[in-house]
Amino acid sequence: MTLSRGLAAAVLVGLVVSGVRHRSGLAGWLGWVSIVYGSIVCDWLDGPIARRLGMTSELGARLDLESDSWLTLASASYATTWGGLPAYCVAAPLARYALLMAALRKIPYDQIYADEPVWARPFGIAQMALFTAATAPFGGGVTRWAVRLATPIVAPLQLLGMVLLYRRSQRRFAT
Repeated sequence: MTLSRGLAAAVLVGLVVSGVRHRSGLAGWLGWVSIVYGSIVCDWLDGPIARRLGMTSELGARLDLESDSWLTLASASYATTWGGLPAYCVAAPLARYALLMAALRKIPYDQIYADEPVWARPFGIAQMALFTAATAPFGGGVTRWAVRLATPIVAPLQLLGMVLLYRRSQRRFAT
């Protein structure tokens, strides 16, 4: 299930580079379903299923995090291209990779995201909810209004969250 999020992300990237922009058509539905499948179905089920079956591993945890990040970056690109979100919505997913590369110079990978603060998951959920709503092929005026209202709040908060996580990992490793 974790690796299938990579497939969902690949579908989104394919749609971004395809040049097709008919959100209410089959391609729009394919993109939206890919976001819903990857960010809700897979992300919320693969961990509990792996724990229940006793199939957890360090590799699985790492793949889970990286699959989430890749899907988030692909979803951000898709939402700015197909959903009309401003380009700054891609800043937080891109910053995650830039900050990860900077952190890896001094901190082992396993320590960077260890013991995330309680606010980190809700920030990520809000970000993916924004991308999902922005790309909904059935979204009407109320959906577009909610997306326009939420975007200038959610996107900067997620970027701030990335910076705070990076600084937190720097401080934790230094002590």
